[in-house]
Amino acid sequence: MATAAVEPYVIQSTLPTRYPRGWFCIGADYEFTTTPRKLDYFGTSLVAYRGENSGAVHLLDAYCPHMGANLAGEGSLVNGDSVICPFHAWSWGPDGVCNDIPYAKKIPEKARIRSWPVMEENQLVYMWYDPDGGEPIEEQRIPPNPQVQEDGWTPWVIRRFDVQNNARELIDNMADKAHFGPVHGTGNITHFSNICEGHMYTQLMQGNSELGTIDSKAQYFGPGYMIHEMHITLPDGVETKMMSLVMNVPTGMESFEFLAGFKYPIPPGLEGNILAQIDFVNSKIDEGERGVQADLMIWKDKVAIDNPILCDGDGPVTRLRQWYAQFLVPLDQVPESLKERKVYDKSN
Repeated sequence: MATAAVEPYVIQSTLPTRYPRGWFCIGADYEFTTTPRKLDYFGTSLVAYRGENSGAVHLLDAYCPHMGANLAGEGSLVNGDSVICPFHAWSWGPDGVCNDIPYAKKIPEKARIRSWPVMEENQLVYMWYDPDGGEPIEEQRIPPNPQVQEDGWTPWVIRRFDVQNNARELIDNMADKAHFGPVHGTGNITHFSNICEGHMYTQLMQGNSELGTIDSKAQYFGPGYMIHEMHITLPDGVETKMMSLVMNVPTGMESFEFLAGFKYPIPPGLEGNILAQIDFVNSKIDEGERGVQADLMIWKDKVAIDNPILCDGDGPVTRLRQWYAQFLVPLDQVPESLKERKVYDKSN
C-alpha cells in the first residue's frame, strides 16, 4: 500500500506593522560628547549630543525644518545646550525649539522639532520611543544595577552591527534553551527557567560549557535593553565573572542595530588606565567566538517565522512572544494578565 505523501510545512512570516514601545539603549555614556552624533533609528535620523552647560545628553530629530540639513552633519556644533545647524546656523535648544537665527529679526513660531526623552543609568544612555506619542512610563524606568555600581570594573565597550531582520528574532533567544549547545557550546544545561512579570523578562541558566561551569542571569527591561550577569568557574576551580548587554534599536521595520556591550573586572596593573582597560575588553571580545557574535551569524541569515514547529525540549518561546507583543500594541490594549509574575521552568 502506498504511503500518503506528507506535505512540506509552510513557514508563515508576518512582520509587526509598528515599532515597539519602551526604553532603548543607544550607547555607553562616554560615547556622547559635545560633538553631535548622528543616529538612524525608527525610520528617521536623530542627533544626540551632550550639552556644554548641563552636561546632559539631548536627543532631537536631526533634519532641520528650515532647508532640510542634518543637524549631525559635518560642520554642526554645540553651543551651550543647543545644537547649531551647519547649513544656516539656526540654533535648536534641547526642547526642540529654535532659539536663534543669526540673520532673522523674528523666529517663526512653528520652528520646532521633536525632542526625545533620554535617561542615563548603569553608565549607559537610553531613549524612549512610543509610536502613540506617550510619555515615559515611570515604573518602566531602567533601574540601577548593583554590580555595575561596584568598583573594579572596566567601562562598557559597545560593538554595533546592522541586522536585516525584525528585532523580534533577537528576543527569541531568551526562551531558546536548545540553541545554547550548537551556538554557544553550553551543552549540559542543569537549570533553565524564564520569569515573566510586567515589562520585565528574566532568564536564569546554569550549565557546563567549554569555559567551565556557568551561572547566568539575563534580564530584559522592555523590548530593547537586556543586561546579563555571568559567573564562571573554570576547570581549575578559579572563579571569574563578566557582564554583557544584548540590545536592539529598530532602524526600520525589517532591520535593527544590534548593540553588544561587555564589561570585565579590571586586570591587575590596569587600574586607572581607561584606554588600556578598553583595549583589554576588546581583546576579550575578539576571543569570544561562542558569544553573541555566534548569535549574530544566525540572525543575519534567518527568516522571521510566526509559526515555528516546537518540540518538548524547547523553551517557552510562545510565552516569550506573548510577553513581547505587549510593546507592539497601544498601552490600553496590554493584557492585565501580563502584570502577574509567571515562572516557566524548563530545566528538565
